[in-house]
Amino acid sequence: MKKKALIEKYRLRNDEYDSILDQFIHSIAEMFDMPIAFLGVIEDNTQWFKAKFGIDITEIPLNDSLCKLVVDSNDTVYIEDTLNDERAIDKPTVTGPPHVRFYAGVPFKLQDTTVGSVCLVDTKPRVLSNNDIELLIKFSRHLAQCVELIYANLRTEDEHQLLNNSPAALIRWQARPTITTSYLSQNFSKLLRIDIPEDISQFQLENYIYSEDFDEFMFAMRNHHQGASFCECDFRIESKSHAPVWYKLVSRGIFDNNNLIAIQGLLFNNAEQKYLEQRILETNERMRLLLEASGLGTSDWDLQNDNMRVNNRMCDIVGMHPDSVDTSMMFWAQLVHPADKERLRDAIVDSLISPQTPLDIEYRVHSANRSYIWLETYGKVVTRDKNGRAVRFAMTHRDITEKKLSDLAVERQRRLLGFINHAQNLFVAQKDLQLACEQIFPELIDLAESEYGFIGKVQYENGAPLLHIYAISDVSWSEETKQQYELFKQGKLRFTNLNNLFGHVITSSSPVIANAPRNHLASKGTPKGHPVLHRFLGLPIKQSGETVGVIGLANKAEDYSQNDVTFLTPLTDTLANLFRAVEVEQARYEAEQRLEHLASTDSLTGLMNRRAYFNRIQSLTENDSNKHCVCIIDIDNFKKLNDTYGHPVGDQVLKEVARTLEHSVRNSDMVSRLGGEEFGLYLESGDVQQCSQLLDELMMNLTHVTVQTDKGVLDNITISIGASVVSRNMQSATTYFDQAMKEADDALYEAKRQGKNRYHWYQRMKEEKQANNDISSAVTH
Repeated sequence: MKKKALIEKYRLRNDEYDSILDQFIHSIAEMFDMPIAFLGVIEDNTQWFKAKFGIDITEIPLNDSLCKLVVDSNDTVYIEDTLNDERAIDKPTVTGPPHVRFYAGVPFKLQDTTVGSVCLVDTKPRVLSNNDIELLIKFSRHLAQCVELIYANLRTEDEHQLLNNSPAALIRWQARPTITTSYLSQNFSKLLRIDIPEDISQFQLENYIYSEDFDEFMFAMRNHHQGASFCECDFRIESKSHAPVWYKLVSRGIFDNNNLIAIQGLLFNNAEQKYLEQRILETNERMRLLLEASGLGTSDWDLQNDNMRVNNRMCDIVGMHPDSVDTSMMFWAQLVHPADKERLRDAIVDSLISPQTPLDIEYRVHSANRSYIWLETYGKVVTRDKNGRAVRFAMTHRDITEKKLSDLAVERQRRLLGFINHAQNLFVAQKDLQLACEQIFPELIDLAESEYGFIGKVQYENGAPLLHIYAISDVSWSEETKQQYELFKQGKLRFTNLNNLFGHVITSSSPVIANAPRNHLASKGTPKGHPVLHRFLGLPIKQSGETVGVIGLANKAEDYSQNDVTFLTPLTDTLANLFRAVEVEQARYEAEQRLEHLASTDSLTGLMNRRAYFNRIQSLTENDSNKHCVCIIDIDNFKKLNDTYGHPVGDQVLKEVARTLEHSVRNSDMVSRLGGEEFGLYLESGDVQQCSQLLDELMMNLTHVTVQTDKGVLDNITISIGASVVSRNMQSATTYFDQAMKEADDALYEAKRQGKNRYHWYQRMKEEKQANNDISSAVTH
């Protein structure tokens, strides 16, 4: 694609090159005494002969060409005898006309891209020296330079032709030693309708400039002498046979080491524009007389020259002196409130495009006293060019600040009340303050006309206050702030450093208004990656005079004020009540948890009691038909132990046994105190061998239990265990639990009967009983 683009760019397919390049190739053929020489250019799958000598064909398929060897290798190809070279022997130009026997080709490059080759050909074998090959390479380079020069010349001719046929004329002045005319375009005389002397250095444009406009032309020239690069001026040209005509001159100064050496100017007829300007001035004068009595501000926007003219009333509205008002649209655009800019721009564009869409909009602008005022603007296009493009746009402006602020205050109050109700309803429905704050937060930012902010609740850690964040804007523009926002989403974001603006809200327990944050005594800057802080408003959330939370708001388009504090006070009061409700709800929840814990826990050992044990087993086995192990554990000789050492020691033994049981089972197992010296053990597994290993370990751990008493160390504490493997199947929870406990109790009784300090399986007891019955039956018979 690049080769093809270069061929098209340099016009290698055009006829302008033919005679020059043919002469060049002819000279190469004569210099090397070759019967055939040519410049071959490759395009797609074809080699065509751009310039040639001694050959008639104009193109051949690329695969049949020896030049393909040059292009593929991007290097010189030299073949003394094609009949002895495998690369060439089968080529049609070798086996047929012109019966090539000798070939030398070097790459032909444009912009370092090989687009073809310069070739020497003979019908008999030849030998070239290395110097000859080097000379051929230089010829190829010269030929490429020749092509580039021809292209540059053609392009220059095109540009001159375009300029000569355009409605603009070019003039150049030489600045040294004096200002003299050094160049005039061919159309200069025709465009300006004046005669040009043969010696253009004698031509002085200023001699033809209308006397009243002469100073403006000279002002532009002086500006160039003082270092100005670009200037514009309008003036009229006088001629003997024609009335004065308006022209615009756009000029550029050319400098060498800050010294002016030349001025280039472009002149074009400006009569139509000046005529329209005159009509506008006349119309404006009539309009001015009508509008001054109406009290309306007016503006007249000349789109082509970006010239915005306003009347004195408009200056009064924005509080500016007429002399300080810029005439560009950009000046007025920068006064518009940032929140209204896009809406105003879209409305103006619609009006400029569509004649049926007048501009009718209310928006805010910045006045000279740094406050925003509301304008009601009506406008429409009053002039369009022949293509329908807007040329002149007229507008009227009315100050509606007082009425608008009153309407907005009512609307904001209505929104605030709705917002507060929404926040309360969310909390009542969800009982989750963070979720409620997150959901109302975007509406709060919009209502406060701020860019970002947060809602936080004061908490204490080791006696020091910190701020737990319930809602915050996503300002994760860097890795650090992104990590903070991730913490917030996890409900873990806390601000522990309160030596800053929002911390000052807590420590001072009063609102903080900082419209120049850097100058505030409490300001410590912002974290790395945080957006720039232009303005800040911090509102304390108070309960009984104590600050329990903070609302932080930032970067309102205009300054925060006491009015903002007053307006948002109902919201801070509501959040204070919600914070209190959260505390009450949390206290109630914790109390319920404590009551539930007390109702389900054995007060002596801290293990779950029998009822909780039953409920837990019911929950775990509700939809589970797998086998599980249920055990009853009894401390051996506990009554004797109580009688010998007393009940306090007995209680200590119960605690130690409970602690050992808890530490001996897995997380998926359960231990409970059933009553007295009996404990319940639930093992998730129903595998007898696995459960036996666990019971063995449990009993081994109990051998290490010791209790200090007045009568010495008590260290011979043993237990008996009855175990049963059961499954829920279709049984009810009560039936299942009662059956499991009965089987475990029967097995416990058997363990006691066999001498205590052991465990016994209910299934083995059944098997032994069945074996005894079988023996008795055999003896009887």
